[in-house]
Amino acid sequence: MIRLALDEVKIDAAKYYLIPVRDLRIHDLWVPHLVSQTPRFEIVFSNEPVTFRLFKEAGFRVEPIPFYDRETYSSTEIRERVVRGDSWEKLVPSSVAAYIKSVFGDERLRELALSDEPRHHRHEQHTPF
Repeated sequence: MIRLALDEVKIDAAKYYLIPVRDLRIHDLWVPHLVSQTPRFEIVFSNEPVTFRLFKEAGFRVEPIPFYDRETYSSTEIRERVVRGDSWEKLVPSSVAAYIKSVFGDERLRELALSDEPRHHRHEQHTPF
């Protein structure tokens, strides 16, 4: 989806790398692992506190990413709108909205938001013993 959004705004693919890196979930190994998987870099952009701290402690310059109308353009807000069935498509690039719909991502998100309680138990009244 990142590539779709960058293509949509005509950013030359020769000007960026998209590199998937597995999250090891081990803080002591994360920075060296990421550095070993990517071309050399000097600045890290992140608003995530753990990432910010780990890279800062490793000696990298870390810069926050300025938020743009965070109340509206937040992933949480977008997911909540999808689940409620409200309009969300205008909050993401049109190519991303089309992709999400093409893989039924909106439907899958609504299904995931349902309770994991079996359907036949949802409407039953539970009486105390």
